[in-house]
Amino acid sequence: MTVTEWGAIKVPKRLLQVIDNLKHLEGVPRHVIVAKAIQLYMAQLEDVGGRGHCKGRKHPRKIWYAWKFMLSYAEFRVAVKYKRYLPKKVREELLKYLEYNLFVLRDRIKVITPQEAKELYLMLREYAENPSNELLYKLNDMVRDVWMRILF
Repeated sequence: MTVTEWGAIKVPKRLLQVIDNLKHLEGVPRHVIVAKAIQLYMAQLEDVGGRGHCKGRKHPRKIWYAWKFMLSYAEFRVAVKYKRYLPKKVREELLKYLEYNLFVLRDRIKVITPQEAKELYLMLREYAENPSNELLYKLNDMVRDVWMRILF
């Protein structure tokens, strides 16, 4: 039979109250609550790219899609703003990349309907041809709405 050695840690009173509340809810000692919290934290860590020395937090897939969508929109906006410095081919490629991201949002994670995707794409194309603040405001509102739907 092994003997468990015990130690003590200082925690803020508020955290101690939370631990005590959970202890009473689950009917287990405090150390079990702390052990569960540590196990949950360790489960959220993963090897990044198969490299054990490089640890990172797991993030939901939706954060990745939101990041990709916003980056492609930002690249598109920069390309439109500085279109006299960029060839038309580059601007078209950026628009195609943004269109691909809309396709992914529509078909893989289904946060936008096909009609919304088409409407957004037509607005993007119109803005690329004739940038105006009125159109930009509508476009920003739609992109913000889609972005929030991805995250929540």
